[in-house]
Amino acid sequence: MDSQTAKDEERRGRPVSPRPDPARIEALRVRMTAKGQTVKALAREIDENASHVYKVLSGTRAASSGAGHRIAIKLGLKDDPSKPADARQPFALEPTR
Repeated sequence: MDSQTAKDEERRGRPVSPRPDPARIEALRVRMTAKGQTVKALAREIDENASHVYKVLSGTRAASSGAGHRIAIKLGLKDDPSKPADARQPFALEPTR
């Protein structure tokens, strides 16, 4: 979401969710590479559509609502607003078979 769109959303009284932090995305990619896990396998593991996961990781999908937001929370790219700050844990990758 560009800054103008964010300003328009704020004017309408809608909360504007920030995009996932690029550092968190890069850290996730490093963990995936270390485990030898593909994006498709990761999508299967979190029970989400692989194309949506690709879009969230590439930054094409803003992850401000809907499936993108849900994926970003599951992957630990964004904090879950429904949990207290001390209970938030990033997604832990397990080796694939």
